[in-house]
Amino acid sequence: MADYPRIASALTSPDGFLALADDRRVFGAKKQAAAAFDLWSSADARYVGASRAFATAAGTGTGLAIRVYWDPSTTTPRLAAIASAIATSLPDALARADEKATYDSRDKRQSVFFSWRGMSSRPLSQWFRERFGVEACTTRLESLADLTQDVAVVASAGGVDHLWTLTAPA
Repeated sequence: MADYPRIASALTSPDGFLALADDRRVFGAKKQAAAAFDLWSSADARYVGASRAFATAAGTGTGLAIRVYWDPSTTTPRLAAIASAIATSLPDALARADEKATYDSRDKRQSVFFSWRGMSSRPLSQWFRERFGVEACTTRLESLADLTQDVAVVASAGGVDHLWTLTAPA
């Protein structure tokens, strides 16, 4: 299990963000780390919590990942029930519509930090919140590494939530 307080305490500078990034070699990552630190520092609400991605065949090509995330100090989700719901009762149209909204709301560059925005107000996140007490969004499944990211860094500013998922440091 990830040490969420330790990860949160590392987010005190752009270098702290860069040190935790899964892909710090992306062009412009240092500049993005500075912007991420500014967002984190000025956020109305923020937390470092848990994340879990589930592959789904709802998309085309490589498929989609349903990313659920939560604050472990307030929520203990039933992950097996979530996996079952994704496989059996989550409407494919809801997942596809959320992926389109997630894709459209991101910035148009390759992003290292806070790639996804505005998830909590969308129907898919509401669907998961009502049933399991977690937030969610749908993203394209780019690689199997997407499924191992187990930490969610969430910053809310101006009524918009921003999500960055990463793999917990050893």
